[in-house]
Amino acid sequence: MKLSTLKPRLSTVVTQRIPTQQGTERLRGRAAVDRRRRWLDAHPLCCMCQAEGRVRAATVPDHIIALVNGGPDTEDNLQSLCDEHHRIKTAKDLGYKPKPTIGPDGWPIG
Repeated sequence: MKLSTLKPRLSTVVTQRIPTQQGTERLRGRAAVDRRRRWLDAHPLCCMCQAEGRVRAATVPDHIIALVNGGPDTEDNLQSLCDEHHRIKTAKDLGYKPKPTIGPDGWPIG
């Protein structure tokens, strides 16, 4: 008895590569770690919390104009943020809409 060959069920799909935006040159490695430490030592408080009248330790040196949006990777484009404000600002920089808070009745609050 001779076995018959099965025809392939999968076909090749032609895909196109999406062009990526050319990013800004970025400081990396040990030099970036040193700059981060120096920046947070010199600017230890979250600037957005200070604007709201609160005092909270900064944990992230954030780019005011995000690198993905063409901002430079220089110290004059840095600000100190806490984790909460960094998360909110990053979502805004990437175009995400804030998720509404839903009340116990199932409707958005605010």
